[in-house]
Amino acid sequence: MVIKEEIEVGAPSELVYDVACQTEKFPEFIPDVKSIKIIEKEGNLQKTYWEANIDGIIFKWEEEEIFYPDRMYLEYRLIKGDIDKFEGYWQVVPISQDRSKLILYLDFDVNVPMLSSLIMPTIRFKVKKNVQLMLKAIKERAESLLV
Repeated sequence: MVIKEEIEVGAPSELVYDVACQTEKFPEFIPDVKSIKIIEKEGNLQKTYWEANIDGIIFKWEEEEIFYPDRMYLEYRLIKGDIDKFEGYWQVVPISQDRSKLILYLDFDVNVPMLSSLIMPTIRFKVKKNVQLMLKAIKERAESLLV
């Protein structure tokens, strides 16, 4: 199941990218992200452990993140966790000197074959809402750093 959301940010693209790449700080300003711990970091590769609350359900997983600062792009994929598939990217696109667009692309799957047709629309709605909240929180964090 694919979700792609974007938000315009009133901050330079470099600042927005820096905020989006500091995933270990997300719990400080994104309420649904309960914990992120860096497990391993080497060059442009990082492995992290996440705990997030999606509408009252705690999900835990490990992911690998690859940073491409020259493209203002971060790619991530599931290593292991409570979900079957979880991969995608963050991308920051400059609009002007002081405005950017932040894009979050997520491809995920929760494999519950017997209930899939019943619960997947609800899960998709909740995950999409969570993605929108994350984008809004990163936007607000980046814009607040300008003051």
